Amino acid sequence: MATIHLYLASTPHQPEHVTATTPAAWVVILRYADHQKALNNGGYGHTETQLTLRALITALSTLKRHDLPVHVHTTTEPVAAIISEQRYLSWRQNNWQVPETDLPDLSQWQELIPIIEEFPDLTITYHTTDDPTMTTATTTLTAVMTKL
Repeated sequence: MATIHLYLASTPHQPEHVTATTPAAWVVILRYADHQKALNNGGYGHTETQLTLRALITALSTLKRHDLPVHVHTTTEPVAAIISEQRYLSWRQNNWQVPETDLPDLSQWQELIPIIEEFPDLTITYHTTDDPTMTTATTTLTAVMTKL
């Protein structure tokens, strides 16, 4: 069975460095068999985590088949860790009591988690931005950023 691959890159802004005028963008390259599609969006004043969560919500929501394996490749380590370790399960069990560092992104996590659960065979892998696996996504992200 073929796997759907999502290659996701976003601008690496940490919360302490983001202002309302900080340009930010995300890119997802969707690949399935010999098909490829690019999704992207940009704006101002968003952290890397916020961008990554929005990219995941958008990309997973566009997929029509939930019965195929989905492999998400991301350059955002905290998001990859939370999803792969399924930390969100305890958040939901504990009435959405989340660590303070994740609190600003809670509404996006609450939107993403039901979508993730629609894909029984979803895996996520963290890659550094210079990893050759991520070349198309990071190159596309650079192009999107030049338009902001």
